[in-house]
Order: sequence, then C-alpha cells, then structure tokens
Amino acid sequence: MPTILFHLPQTYTSMTSRKRFKRDVTLFESLPNELFVDVFSYLSDVDAVYAFSRLNKRFQHLILNYCYTFDFKSVNKTKFTYVIQQHDIHRWQSLRLSDDNNAPGQVTYFCQLFSFTENISQLKALSIINIKPNTESLFLSNLTSFTHLVSLSIGSVCGKTIPFLELPTLKNLVINSCMHSSWMKNLELKSLQHTIEHHCNHEHNLTWPITLKRLRVYFRRTGDSELVRVSLKDLSQLTYLSIFDTAWESPAPDGQIWEKLITSSMPLLENFKFYFKFWRDFNLTSDMNRIISTFSTPFYLQEKSWFIQCDANRHQFSIAILYSLPFAFEYFEIVTHSFDDSISTLNTCSSDDLKKNLYKNVKKLAVNVKCEKINKTLVSVNISDLTLKFFDSSMDWIFSMTHLCQLSLGHQFNMSSTDFICLLKNTPYLHSLIVPYRILKLLTNEWKNKVVCELLSRKIRSLEICSDGCFLMNIHDYVEVDELLPIVRVFSQRCRNLNITVYSRNIVVGLILRSMRHLRSLKVCLQEHNVDRKITKEWLVEQDITLKNLDCCIVENGNEYSFWFGRRQ
Repeated sequence: MPTILFHLPQTYTSMTSRKRFKRDVTLFESLPNELFVDVFSYLSDVDAVYAFSRLNKRFQHLILNYCYTFDFKSVNKTKFTYVIQQHDIHRWQSLRLSDDNNAPGQVTYFCQLFSFTENISQLKALSIINIKPNTESLFLSNLTSFTHLVSLSIGSVCGKTIPFLELPTLKNLVINSCMHSSWMKNLELKSLQHTIEHHCNHEHNLTWPITLKRLRVYFRRTGDSELVRVSLKDLSQLTYLSIFDTAWESPAPDGQIWEKLITSSMPLLENFKFYFKFWRDFNLTSDMNRIISTFSTPFYLQEKSWFIQCDANRHQFSIAILYSLPFAFEYFEIVTHSFDDSISTLNTCSSDDLKKNLYKNVKKLAVNVKCEKINKTLVSVNISDLTLKFFDSSMDWIFSMTHLCQLSLGHQFNMSSTDFICLLKNTPYLHSLIVPYRILKLLTNEWKNKVVCELLSRKIRSLEICSDGCFLMNIHDYVEVDELLPIVRVFSQRCRNLNITVYSRNIVVGLILRSMRHLRSLKVCLQEHNVDRKITKEWLVEQDITLKNLDCCIVENGNEYSFWFGRRQ
C-alpha cells in the first residue's frame, strides 16, 4: 500500500515563523481503528468494501469484522462482482438483491455464483426485489433453510408458489404478491407490509398471522377494500394499521364502517393511517361534508385524536383523496387546484410543530392538476422524486423543491426553455429524468438550446424515454435513428442508465452500444422482433468483434431486453 500523508497546513508570515513551527504530517496508517470504524458508518458497507479492500491486511481485517450489511440495489455489475469477491459471504448478516432497471439479472447472476443454502443461510435480513420467474422457484424452495431470518422482503411473487413456512425467528415481512396469503398463517410475525398485486387468476385467500401488531396494506383494485376489511377481523393484537387504497373507481370511504370494525375487532389499535382515492361524481359541498362527518365522530376526534383531510378537484366528475393526518406515506398525489379548498378535521388551534410536520414523510410527489396554491409544508427538502403532468406559471412553488433526484414529465407537460433552465439550475441533486421524446424535444427547442442541452448532459445519469400518452407503448413511441442521434450526442458522456424504445436490434448494436460506452445498464424495447431477430451475445459479437469481451448480463422479456454491464473498455 502506498504511504498516504495528511498535511495540516499552517499560515506562515515570516521566515522566523517558518523556523519556529514545523509542518504537521499525519500518516494515514497511523490513525486508530476506531476512527476508521466511524468512517465506515458514513458509508454503505458495499462502498466501504469497494474503497478499502486490497490495501493491506489491517484494512482487510476491519472490513471483514465491521461490514456485514450488503445492499446491492442498483449497484453496477463491476462493483457488485468486486465486492462479493473481496468479502467473506459467510459473515454477512443482511443482503439485498434487486432485478431493477439499473441492475437487471442481478439475482440470477448471484445464484450462478453462490448457493442460497450453502452460503447465506446465516442471514438475519434478506431482501429479494423484482425477482424473475427463472430464479423465483429456486429461491422460494430454499426459504425454509433461512432459519435465522428476522426480516424478509420478497416480490413480486405468486402466493400459491410459496410453501407453508416454519421460520420461528421471522418477525418482519415485506411482500409484493397476490391475494393468496394462507402460506404465512403459521408465521409468528410482528410486522407485515403487503402490496397486493393482481397478476394471478386463481382464487383469493387473504389470511394474516394473528400475532401481528403492525400491518401495512397497499392495493389498487376496486373491491379489494372489502376483502381487506374482512381479513382484519381476527387481528386483535394490532396496534398499528396502515391502508393505502388507490382504487379510484371505488365509492367514497365510510368512517363509520371502519369505526365499527376497529371497536369490535382491534381493541388495542393506537394508530390508524390511511389513504383512500375515490371517484367524485358530485360537486356539492354538503356531499363532501357528509363524507367528512363519518370520520368526525367522538371516536376519531376525542378518543383517538385521529384527524383527516380531503382534497378534491373543482370539477364534478373527478378524483378525490381522503387521508389521515399527519400524512404517513412516502407517495402523495396532488388532485386539487388549491389546498384552500381542502376540508380537514384538524383543529386550527393545533400546535405549529404538528402543522409543520404534516407531510414530512412524503418523498415522492405527483402533480396531476394545475395546483395554484399548495400547502407550504408539502414543498420540503424531503421530496426527492417529482412527477409533473402539468405546469402553469402560477405553480412557481416547483422551483423551491431543491432536493429533487428524479423528475418525471407527462405527455401534457408544457414549460418554456427558460423555466426549464431555472428548474434544472435549482435542483443540484437531480440525476434521473423520465420524459416522452416529444416533450424532451420541446424543452430543448429541438435540441438547439445549448444551455438546456449542456445542463442535461452534465446532470442526468439515468434517462428513460417513456410513452407519449396515458397507456402502454405504441408505434409512435419508438425512437427513430434521426431522433436518437441528438440523445446520444447530449447524454453519451455521463449517462449511466438508459431506458428507450427503438425500431430494431441493429440500432442497439450500431449506435447505442457503440456510442454510449459509459452505460451501466440499458433497457430497450424493439418494434421489429421475432425468433430470428433476438439479441444474444453471439449475435452482438457477429456484428461487432470489439464486443467479444463484453461483460454483461442480458435479460430477455418478449421484445424487451435489459443489459447489466460490467467494466467496458
């Protein structure tokens, strides 16, 4: 290891002072272990191992003994491979793998290197997100081997494929799955988060462990609310309940129904957090007040001190949202033109601290209408993900959201290049952009605005060219070669993750892979695709011999191909 010196400079004003004082020099290696352990606490264990491995035996000993929590979500393939080679996997206590767009094929790649049962059965926390069918059966069949697990996160899976489990130490479960949950009834869980997905056609069997104290349920289909309420009747030990219902076709929520359920079946419940989206086909304030009144009984306001707010659009046929206060979820959707029109049961005399923290949990904000007046506490430094379907000059509050990391723009978004420059300059942490090609072309003035192009080139590390509409990808969303050229020109130097639709596989190898050499992941959807036009490593090499040593995982899903790259030459 090369010698590293820390110089502590001093200001010298004369030759005498130079002779009198010696320059302080500290050897990096002479610093105590306790200081390095403190340094590790500011890094993820993945980054700590990546930075301090292969320096000397002392640092190798430190990372082996103090690094045991490995979160590989969105980690590039080069770092992933390096870290698992440099550390002892049998010492790991926590592991997170994810087949997301930034690391497609990660779970499969891990399974090729290690056996679940032989290498990581000692884990206390395990998270496998976006698991694919080719690894789902392998992982689920070995779940019973993890006898030390305390926390488990899995998704997205079909509940009927999960065997009945006996994991006596498991207390916390996070799962994305269908409504078949009878497999978990023997688990002695204390906390459960269930995101209900409907990718299965079998019968429903929604059952919860009766030992639960904390339950969070997310669902989005009409009719799920009734099924969820029925499933709660046996959970007498619950102290915390969270319901996130985005089924906008549903009727308005009724507080009296929930009050009866809680008083009869959940006597220990201390916190009830909820979010109900529903279709509003009336425009009378009296009708809205009637809904609010069901959540304004002495049970809610006096006995429990549970407060709510309802936001609605001014139009008769529109979406409304009723939610508990303080807001308990990461995702919030703006559906009102002005928060002055909202109705709340929160006392106007409530403490200032409570009012300031009403929306402190919100990290993802979706603006679905032109909101002229927003609750100022909602525009906070906590929001890192913003979705804008519309923009209007009255929405100047957007420019104060300075901690954004990801920006998503809808197909109806309309903003001048000048305002877009202001937005980009006010968001120093912005690195991810999701936008239809037509909107991107508009914002860059057909790629002629050099300031916008330079800002995008310098800031954006993740780019997704999404659908130019409300529905699935259509023929007009495929980016032609002449449209792709300015994208490559602007984003090729710093973009690490790209998600785009193109006409054929020839564009992938002839333009994207050849020009965008800094990509760590790539997801492409092909318009021209059949059995004879698949993308394989062999085909790539036939087209370009320089790709012979290309280090990547390729995941095929119909006409979609996802690449996870290692180091590229």
